[in-house]
Amino acid sequence: MNPAAGHPFTDAERAVRLLIYRHFVETANAPDLATIARTTGIADHDVAAALRTLADQHAIVLAPASLSIWMAHPFSAVPTTYPVDAGGRAYWANCAWDAAGILSLVGDGETQTQCADCGQPVGFGVKDGALVGDGVVHFVVPPRRFWENVAYT
Repeated sequence: MNPAAGHPFTDAERAVRLLIYRHFVETANAPDLATIARTTGIADHDVAAALRTLADQHAIVLAPASLSIWMAHPFSAVPTTYPVDAGGRAYWANCAWDAAGILSLVGDGETQTQCADCGQPVGFGVKDGALVGDGVVHFVVPPRRFWENVAYT
């Protein structure tokens, strides 16, 4: 913690986290450790430590047994059933809620998926900053339990 600044993360951890989100927004992909180190000017071992801390604090999710970024909510680094098309890029969201989050970050676009129950196509979008579409998002797992298995949730 960086108590002097009132932040839960050190300056390096905040710089790594900010770079991760900027990279996702600009490229629709997760940066690797080398890209993070090169772009931030932070040494590889310090980036690795920052990634572990960010994951321990649920700020990001690392792929099992690695330092590869799997999720930085609302973004997914791997294909999911929640694609988001916005700003000429194809992003991956972890769920419908995260798809809305991506659209709130990157602007106008849409997401289309299938209902997990009946298989019917469902989707929504953002146009001129306003939500377009209708429907219901159902959470099988209560939010207080999301981190028990965030990949399933």
